[in-house]
Amino acid sequence: MPQQLPPTHAAQLTRCARCAGTLERTNGRSLSLAFALSATLLLLLIPANLMPLLRTDVLGVSRTSRLASSAWIMLYDGWPWLAAIVFLFIVVAPIVRFGLLTLVLGALEFDVKADWLGPAFRWADKLQSWAMLDVFLLGLAVAYARLADSIAVRLGPGGVALIATAILSLFVRAALDKAAVWERIAPDAPPADPRTAIECTTCELLAPAEAEGASCRRCGDRLHRRKPQSMSRTIALTLAAVLLYIPANLYPLATLPIHYKPTTYTVLEGVIELAQANLWDLALLVFCASFLIPFLKLAGLGWCVVSVLRRSRSHLVAKTKVYRMVEEIGRWSMVDPFVIGTFVPVMTYNAFITGRAEPAAVPFTAVVVLTMISAKTFDPRLMWDAAERRD
Repeated sequence: MPQQLPPTHAAQLTRCARCAGTLERTNGRSLSLAFALSATLLLLLIPANLMPLLRTDVLGVSRTSRLASSAWIMLYDGWPWLAAIVFLFIVVAPIVRFGLLTLVLGALEFDVKADWLGPAFRWADKLQSWAMLDVFLLGLAVAYARLADSIAVRLGPGGVALIATAILSLFVRAALDKAAVWERIAPDAPPADPRTAIECTTCELLAPAEAEGASCRRCGDRLHRRKPQSMSRTIALTLAAVLLYIPANLYPLATLPIHYKPTTYTVLEGVIELAQANLWDLALLVFCASFLIPFLKLAGLGWCVVSVLRRSRSHLVAKTKVYRMVEEIGRWSMVDPFVIGTFVPVMTYNAFITGRAEPAAVPFTAVVVLTMISAKTFDPRLMWDAAERRD
């Protein structure tokens, strides 16, 4: 719904008049600070990727891992899809996202005007969900706690740099004012008739109705009144995720040596194991991230899809909030695949002291990725459209 925003001030929060979603937040945000944090993070990615991440020692023999080595060992062990996803989310996506973000914010800081700023910031923004340094940090903490319970393990300088980049990524997100960046790249100009205008789903620029199908003049994304084939894609992806959710929880997820004995565990058995080791905080985190959040994502997406199909008028604000929560928390379910990716490279000693992925690792990762894509293909405005058609 097009809305005219009042002039913004410091420490201001503006919400949508219909669904109460956040339209603009200026509190604690600064483009200069975001640029400095993003540039620092980009530099720290060099030691985080090149220097040792973890080291384990068993009976005088040691194993050392680097950030990309987990993907390489998974590929060598016959898990190409798992290797590709870990490599893309932990190595490639952070470098591309923060490289583009630093370029755009640096150009704006020095008043550089260029046509590539909009598309570059669009891709940096799209990669926000897929650059999972913060999620990998939680996976590293869980893997470290599990390993330390059985063998000697040390964090390397690459691990220290990775922790710093993960924390910085959270600060970058908090300091970045996306609306201000888009306004600096190309200011908003209200169309002649805002009631029939099309909103760009990426940069939220309003364009005249006849521009549908053309490229947005600010970010270069394709303009559509609603996301194309939103319902069919969302239903197909969600159903596929529901089917994969069953083997993901029934079959073993990984094998880890506990007290020099190879132990295979499912998602819930991994939670129980952490609790038995008196790591209650990590057990709760893993339970929420690996079991509860995937279930809530599937249930939340299902509720939104059924709302459109039934043209429901009830609880539209609540459903919109649930959709935003599903879109926001979905990436945190990648904790368990990252735990596997962290301990596998440093647990290849012999038949008794070894760590590897098991059959549930691929369907579990697929559930996470499919629900993330499903949330992005769903257009929550369809719920409001369907409710209006019922009237």
